[in-house]
Amino acid sequence: MFFRRKKNHLIGLDLGSHTIKFCELVEKKRSWTLKKFGFKKIPREVIQEGIVKDPEVLSKEIQFLLKRHDVTERNVAISVSGFSVIVKRITMPNMTEAELRSRINYEAEQYIPFDINDVNLDFQILGDASTKPDHMNIVLVAAKKDMVSDYITTLNAIGLNAAVIDVDCFTLQNIFTHNYSGEETIALIDIGASKTNINIIQNKQSLLLKDISVGGESLTQDIVNRVDCDFEEAEEIKQTGESDLISQEEYLDIKTSTLTYWASEFKRPLDSFISANPGQGINKIIVSGGSANIDGLLQTLTEEIKIPTELFNPFQKFEMEPSVFDPAFIRRVAPQACVCMGLGIRKVGDK
Repeated sequence: MFFRRKKNHLIGLDLGSHTIKFCELVEKKRSWTLKKFGFKKIPREVIQEGIVKDPEVLSKEIQFLLKRHDVTERNVAISVSGFSVIVKRITMPNMTEAELRSRINYEAEQYIPFDINDVNLDFQILGDASTKPDHMNIVLVAAKKDMVSDYITTLNAIGLNAAVIDVDCFTLQNIFTHNYSGEETIALIDIGASKTNINIIQNKQSLLLKDISVGGESLTQDIVNRVDCDFEEAEEIKQTGESDLISQEEYLDIKTSTLTYWASEFKRPLDSFISANPGQGINKIIVSGGSANIDGLLQTLTEEIKIPTELFNPFQKFEMEPSVFDPAFIRRVAPQACVCMGLGIRKVGDK
């Protein structure tokens, strides 16, 4: 099939702690087509908590992945996350965007736990604050400059240009609104390696953003603590549930305990939101991330939080050739591909 590339074409590149993923999407008149998709595991010491620890290895891993799939496009969209990125929803008196831009550094100092000179700042005006007259809601974003610079340098070393740099939670929100419709209130829960992001959305607007210091590695570490194995072996046990190193009963005991703990941590901000918004409610939880496919997770969240829970499918509104993409493979990788797909629908020149 022949695809005509536009000048603003780019590659969505998700640089995660355990795997790197890419997608190449082509926009037609009324639809999008998935042209290429791939991923590769990387050593866990390369990226830790969103920070590039070994740029040379990361560059080689990215280069290998893109070359293996014959990717020639040089413009990429990436996103950042981790503890060096702060996303805060705040309320301020109504003002123009120009006025806000002139005041944003002063306002941000109240909410950002870093030296204001060490971060890149941005914001998005969400609209009027319903609970406070003459005020507006704003999403404030701050990312450490040295962290962003390390990503740019890593990409430049192999001839790639970071045409778009986004934040994981916004990327997930964009691909959610692209794929899902309706006026329900949805809680997006993205389970990362060391941190989970919760974003409550209604009518394409974020109502609550919350980061929790709980992630997929906690289950891996619980397995390491109970079994005589290294981290990589524990990761394999977590993903497959099978190993000669541990009985099914013991693994089930560890998993049940950890998933129940996750549910309790996720439940707190959801309950707070419901309490602060009487009659609002949350209709559904949609889960993404590398640990989303753990057997029993959806059932545990549904039972403990009392809200129906399902997996995030970022592919459902995209055309693809069944001869190129095995449907079973696409279903399996869907929760891990959400950030990648969200980046793939961006264009060169996007803000």
